[in-house]
Amino acid sequence: MKVILYILLLFSISSYLNSKENSDERSNYGLSSGIITDNIVDVDTNGMVCDFCAQSIEKVFMKRQEVKGIFVDLDNQRVVIYFKNNSTLNDKAIIELFEKSGYGVNKINRKS
Repeated sequence: MKVILYILLLFSISSYLNSKENSDERSNYGLSSGIITDNIVDVDTNGMVCDFCAQSIEKVFMKRQEVKGIFVDLDNQRVVIYFKNNSTLNDKAIIELFEKSGYGVNKINRKS
């Protein structure tokens, strides 16, 4: 019985460490989901406080054809949207998507 508990404990620790490594890799690449591109919009937001908030923003933007990837930084209330090379959304559309999701936009910075 002790052997089984010991094996389960080792398996749990190993799974935790592997998931931690994978989440660190994603943050090193600066991406929550999708693919990084050079066509970037950096959005300073307010109202996002939890992982559920981040996931809902990811879902909203990743459904858009123009969007290739997204990074949500809850600590700094920032969302970076990576668009396909010849695509974008205007500021009004971006603000509207955030507001419909229940979050505000302070500033939009275009990087390309």
